[in-house]
Parts: sequence; structure tokens; C-alpha cells
Amino acid sequence: MNKFTRVSDVNDVNALIEEAIRLKADPFASAIGSQKTLAMIFLNPSLRTRMSTQKAAHNLGMNTIV
Repeated sequence: MNKFTRVSDVNDVNALIEEAIRLKADPFASAIGSQKTLAMIFLNPSLRTRMSTQKAAHNLGMNTIV
């Protein structure tokens, strides 16, 4: 999926929910973000939001740039 801005962008919502439940149960089992980089731009300082997003990306195997 290249674009996800609304529910209508997803063909099978139930499959998406099942995958989210599977990832939440064992976030380190999948390297879904392997070989990917997440660039984060925060216009307002928010350490808690930045850290939680960065930690989630690392759990999925991504590199992050702030």
C-alpha cells in the first residue's frame, strides 16, 4: 500500500485489522520496515510523540530521521 489517508484506500479492511492485531501481539516478529527509512517532521516540539513514533519504527525494523 503506497497511500493510506482514508479507509477507502484499503481494499480489505478486515485483513488490515487482523494484521494490526498480529503485529501488536508480537511487534518484533515481523521485519515489515526492513530496508526502509521513516523521515519525521515535527513543526511543534513534542518529545513524547516523536519518541513513541521513533520507537514504533525501530520495533518494525525501520531507520528514522528526525
